[in-house]
Amino acid sequence: MKIKRAPIAFHNVISTTSRCKTDEWFYTAREFRNAIIKNGLYCTGPLIFKISNFDKTANEADYTFYLPVNVPLQIDKNDKYRFYEEWKFDDGLTLRHADLDDDIEESNELLRASAEAFKLELEEPFYNIYLDVYGDGIIDIYSPIVKEG
Repeated sequence: MKIKRAPIAFHNVISTTSRCKTDEWFYTAREFRNAIIKNGLYCTGPLIFKISNFDKTANEADYTFYLPVNVPLQIDKNDKYRFYEEWKFDDGLTLRHADLDDDIEESNELLRASAEAFKLELEEPFYNIYLDVYGDGIIDIYSPIVKEG
């Protein structure tokens, strides 16, 4: 596995957070995507998500989803959706998790170990960039670098 250091940027990003079962997150992601499409927009980039507040007993977590869309939006302040004209990080580490059947936590640990070796502090939770490749999915794990040295 190759860990890369790179910036990341997306424009016109809509975001929402939802609590759901960890084995059902993709249903919530699909609902989010469908709501965007039903409002006359289309997605221009991959689905990005991060997982926080994991409750192992309930098998639930908070999932924050991000999707770039084709036009800038004016969204009134609300609890459900947020809009970022530019969603970016100037520097971070990324690692491709190619086989979704493999435990993603092993890839997360590899990213943490690499950061430690290079004396970098990473932002957690990590961002998962879901890419649809030939009808199958892969995830690029991305973490902004918070501090060096």
